[in-house]
Amino acid sequence: MENLFDTLVAKLRKGIVSFVYKKKDGTERYACGTLYGIGHTIKGKSKHHQCNYTLAYYDVDCKGWRSFVIENLVEVGELRQETMDEHHDICLALVVKLKEKMKKEGKTAFAYHKADGTIRYAHGILSDGIDVSGRYFVYFDTDKGEERKFRIDAFIGIGEPKDLEGYCISSFEKTTDNKAYNDFGTLDIKSILAKRGVAIEDTENFMVIDLLPELNKAQLKDLICKATERLASL
Repeated sequence: MENLFDTLVAKLRKGIVSFVYKKKDGTERYACGTLYGIGHTIKGKSKHHQCNYTLAYYDVDCKGWRSFVIENLVEVGELRQETMDEHHDICLALVVKLKEKMKKEGKTAFAYHKADGTIRYAHGILSDGIDVSGRYFVYFDTDKGEERKFRIDAFIGIGEPKDLEGYCISSFEKTTDNKAYNDFGTLDIKSILAKRGVAIEDTENFMVIDLLPELNKAQLKDLICKATERLASL
């Protein structure tokens, strides 16, 4: 049972996993869950009632946190790719966990993707600021000494960099095609940002995906090439 449990936790930390466990009434529960971005916070097994042990996980079907007695674990399935809606729900659930941790413990380490695709490792506390759009989480950055925000769907996880290794892999294929494209640089980025309520000096809170409706195929390819060149120079 211990090996089965370890296998489940390892897979949950990497993404969405299907698994089966017995409920208190003896019936079997078929679940799809994840610990992506927060699995490293599990510190062994925690006691629950009469020397039983439980595991908490985020259930992508119920869109909420659930738990079960570890010794009732029956079967562990394979990892699968999450949908965009599931990704949003997972990020939102993790941000709720982040908010709870900040409220309880104060300064908290976490990470998210910036608009340029790089990762921002931050330390922050709760802020009085509120994002009315519901797309961003506002916090006070204790490293920078100022209020900041990040897009919820860009959230990676809670913890220091060493805790979050392997949780976020994003890369571009290197392009060697020398064909000329419509220049992405000719786009009026400032106007595009303004239409979405983002100031040009606040581009850290803007996701590249928001530009996609404004791009044709050639410009998108040009953007990828420029991003690849930028990554190669870092």
